[in-house]
Amino acid sequence: MANNAKIGNDTPEASEATKPSKIAEFAELIVAAVVVILGIVILIETQDIRVPRAYTKVGPRVIPEIIGWALIIVGAWYVIDILRTGGAAPSAESEDVDVTLPTDWWTVGILALALIIFVLLIERAGFVVASAVMFEVAAYAMGSRRYLRDIPIAIVLSLAVYLVFTRGLEVRLPAGWLAGVL
Repeated sequence: MANNAKIGNDTPEASEATKPSKIAEFAELIVAAVVVILGIVILIETQDIRVPRAYTKVGPRVIPEIIGWALIIVGAWYVIDILRTGGAAPSAESEDVDVTLPTDWWTVGILALALIIFVLLIERAGFVVASAVMFEVAAYAMGSRRYLRDIPIAIVLSLAVYLVFTRGLEVRLPAGWLAGVL
């Protein structure tokens, strides 16, 4: 091959220019540590789930335990990767967004509002209503304005998840306003 020029940021100068700062590396370590801590908290809280004697093999603790261990493994893997490589450097191939743009705090705020609404509604209105409202608010935050499509999808997804958990896995979720119907 006559042309030995490399495409991309493979030169040492380019990799030094895109190497994250110490603050960014520390922030990544904090995120990784939070993931590990979240996994540990899930494993601890999973022990409070009551398991009837009928569930001697697969019970309601299985999925939370899998998620807890997965979070611990992924978080630890992330910590090791950060310490080994010095943190993740943004590259054109790794992201489908422009990492140089500032954070869209409006969208983040609306998504936070969706979670707050979910927390406030789940006990009173029930899982299906709270989840459907949260889905719709999140879809709006992400830019969707197709309400005639989004609302039925939100209802069907929420209802499907509710039925899978309550009927299939026998996990109690609040029915709320739909207690007589579901």
